[in-house]
Amino acid sequence: MERALREAGFTGVEGVDGVIYARCNPALPEFSATQMGAVWQMSFAWPLRASPAQCAEWTDAHPTAPIDIHQGETRITFLASPETLPQWRDLMQAMVAKCTEWRRATRQRDEGM
Repeated sequence: MERALREAGFTGVEGVDGVIYARCNPALPEFSATQMGAVWQMSFAWPLRASPAQCAEWTDAHPTAPIDIHQGETRITFLASPETLPQWRDLMQAMVAKCTEWRRATRQRDEGM
C-alpha cells in the first residue's frame, strides 16, 4: 500500500509499526491506513466537532465513508484498496470542504475563520 500511495501522488508516506501515514495534499493533516485483511482502513480527522445531524447528513451522502467523532475531531473512515485511492482522495477533499462550510456557518461575518 505504501508504494500504491506514492504512485497515486500522496505525499509524506511513512510506515510506523504497521500503520501507514500520508497526506493527500501537503497542506492537509495526515491520514492513517491500517491493514484489515485484503483491504486497508483509511482514517482522516478534521479539527471540528460535527453535530449528530451533520454526521448523519454526511454519512447518508457518503455511505462508504461514514463520519463520526473520534478524540474530539470529525473523522471519516473508508475501506480502500490500491484501486480506490482516487476515491479516497476525493472523499477527503469533500470532507474538508464540508467541514469548512460547517465551521463558516457557525461564525459571524466579521469573526474570520
